[in-house]
Amino acid sequence: MSSFNVQEPISVANFIIDYAQKTGKSVSNLQLQKIMYFIQGAFLNEYNKELVDSSFSRWQYGPVLKEVYAIFRDNGSSPIEKLAITANIKNGVLELGDPQKTTSENLGNESVFRYLQEVTSKLLEVAPWELVEISHRQDIWYDHKDEILNHTAPDYNNDEIKKACKDNSDLWQKQ
Repeated sequence: MSSFNVQEPISVANFIIDYAQKTGKSVSNLQLQKIMYFIQGAFLNEYNKELVDSSFSRWQYGPVLKEVYAIFRDNGSSPIEKLAITANIKNGVLELGDPQKTTSENLGNESVFRYLQEVTSKLLEVAPWELVEISHRQDIWYDHKDEILNHTAPDYNNDEIKKACKDNSDLWQKQ
């Protein structure tokens, strides 16, 4: 079992956006959300440990990390062009910093980082609406459909993400 450091949601989001740009691809907020969800499922199945330190919410178009959605929602359906910067208040003064993103150093494991790159690369090849459709076919979304439409659905938990995504491993595994 490989050891690695769990990551903040925005660090993983920035990694995905940066990786997409470096490989000549683009990513929308909708696509980013689904990629993050399936990455979480991939890590839970491969390492029995979550990558993203947050809970995914059940929304109409599938799993969403609310804090990441809020940062990038102004992009609408357009590709995200800029990484999210950091912002801290120190002594009453707002300080802006460089974007944080997942790296092999802060992940703490080079082979796990390569796995993240491989999974991300595969998921970037899948159309955003196909990722939505796949997440909708999972019982953990479909069984809560009425609650989702009424905005009363509970968040996903990692055990159910692991189980649901096990059947979707063809999305990220090498063929």
